[in-house]
Formats: sequence, C-alpha cells, structure tokens
Amino acid sequence: MDYEGLVYIGETGRSLRGRIYALRRGIFNGEMPFSDPHTASPSLWTIVDRNGPGFEVSGATPPIVEDKQQRKAVEDVLIALHRWETKTNLVGNFGRMPPGYSKSKTRSTGIRGGRSDDDTLRSFREGVAPLEWENPEEVTDPNWMGLRWSARRPLEDALGYVPDGGGVYRIWNSGNCPPLEYIGESVSLKDRLVKHRRNRDGSLQFSYVPLPDLEEKFQLKQVESELLGAHWLACGEAPVDQY
Repeated sequence: MDYEGLVYIGETGRSLRGRIYALRRGIFNGEMPFSDPHTASPSLWTIVDRNGPGFEVSGATPPIVEDKQQRKAVEDVLIALHRWETKTNLVGNFGRMPPGYSKSKTRSTGIRGGRSDDDTLRSFREGVAPLEWENPEEVTDPNWMGLRWSARRPLEDALGYVPDGGGVYRIWNSGNCPPLEYIGESVSLKDRLVKHRRNRDGSLQFSYVPLPDLEEKFQLKQVESELLGAHWLACGEAPVDQY
C-alpha cells in the first residue's frame, strides 16, 4: 500500500526542529523504533519498511501558536480539515499503525513491534469516517456536526440521565456560550460526566452522543478531535477549559 499525501500532523511547544528530529529518530533503522520519544515514529517506520524512504516534512510557526491552547486547537483544526477534505484518516495520528504491524512500546519496556498477522491488533481496526459537517457553526444545536445530541440537561442531573457506554459529550455555560466549556470523549459517558459533575458547577449544561459501535479509544479520539477543530472554526477559539 502506498501512502500519498499527509501521514502525520503534530504540534510542539518546544523546539520545532527538536520535535521533528524525535519523530524521524530510528525510522530508517532495521528495527522498529520505540514509541518514545515520539509515538508516531513506529508508524513511519512501517511505511519505510513497506515502501522505502521518501518522506518530506514541513513546519510553520505563526504567532497564534505561541499560546498553548490555540496551538493545540490549530492541530485539531488541521486534522479535522484533512479528514473532511480527503475522507481519510492520518495513519500516524492517535497512536495508530498501518495494518499488518504491532507497535513498539516505550523504551523502558524493551518491547519492539514489527510485522504481524494478528488481526486482533488495534492496527487492523478501521478509523472513523469523517463527520457530516451539518450545521457546523451552531455548537449547542441538537444536530451539530450531523450528530444526534441528547437533550440538554444541567450537569447536576448527570448521574441519572447518562448511559454507561462510550461516546462524546459537550459542556457549556448557557450565559456565556459560545464558546463551549469543554468537549470530551469516554468509553463510559456516565463515569466521565459524573466526574465532571463533582468538579464543576452543577448548573452547567451538557449533552452527549452515544457511539456504541466505536470499540477503540482512538476512534473516539478521532471524533473528539474533529469536533474540537469544528468548534475552533466556528468560534475562533477552543472551548474554555480544553487542553
């Protein structure tokens, strides 16, 4: 399989040169690199292993990225736009791997990945299709981004009205929205929103989208990231408490 176009989009608050060096470290070696110092390095190694070298890299340092929250939001914007325009998922983001490989763990474990035909591995799991981008600017509407959001309720009611399964959720202050307060994902919506209930003002509003068919954490992360990108495009800023 050839990989044309983008493979990975990332950000850093430190040295751009240093982060790119960490990403390329070991990807041309005979063994798969460990998942540190950069979690995407094993994915790039697999592409070299199958297709040979040929990567190109570019970076940008616009003034907006000096702010951590804005920088991380821009990363989600770029990932969201890539998904929307190409209808594909970046193979190196969200800890993913191309099919046919196991992934190296951190250097401290000493466990390296490599070729594998074990189809139970996460690398064999499909990513999530891009969202429909219906009504992208109305961040509290029941059909925002083409999803079916639950009816809004005060956060103090989270214990009794939230299912146990996985999905995405949003929290906002009715008197100061947009922007939203927070966008999140969880394999257990009830557990996560009950935690928010303990740590936040109970009068905040919330709604959620159950996504029972998404079995992998990285799949929920893909949806969350796209929502965060759409939020920034709609509001010009990230949710208040994000990142």
